[in-house]
Amino acid sequence: MKLKYIPNILSVVRIFMIPVFVYLFFEYYDKLYLALFVFLLAGLTDITDGYLARRNNWITTLGKFLDPLADKLLQCTVLICLAIKNIAPYWLVVMFIFKELFMMCGALITLKKIKFVVKSNWYGKATTAIFYIITFMIFIFKEELNEIGMGILFAIAIISAIFSMIMYIIDTLQINREIKTKKN
Repeated sequence: MKLKYIPNILSVVRIFMIPVFVYLFFEYYDKLYLALFVFLLAGLTDITDGYLARRNNWITTLGKFLDPLADKLLQCTVLICLAIKNIAPYWLVVMFIFKELFMMCGALITLKKIKFVVKSNWYGKATTAIFYIITFMIFIFKEELNEIGMGILFAIAIISAIFSMIMYIIDTLQINREIKTKKN
């Protein structure tokens, strides 16, 4: 095995952790720390794969798709689980999934049209970090957080996700302009 594939393997491991998280979340809801442990472990694989890929220049085209796919699948799964348990509102889940589908379609169009894979940027990473922090807070303080506290946390999540989406759109349009300029 080539070492450069370790980040991709970690992304696949993160995807396989999703059903484990779901099982622990619902089967051991009274011991939510078990699901939280898997969630945090998944976050650790995300940090590790990104660090290794950038530090060692092990960035692959597959990794550019696999890493964000693993992130989004995990995030969507967590939100759906929280909504099923009436912790997160369903409209938040729908909005998040719509945003992710919109961004995925945009990335595929960009790849097909200009043969360019949009890579993650600081704002995407920040949004993922914010999601992990908010989820951690909800898991740890779900009994103490009132409706207003939850609303504030969900508002922060929505604002960061929308900001990230807008920045990706701006970056993609800029890349498209630069490529068109070079062709002319």
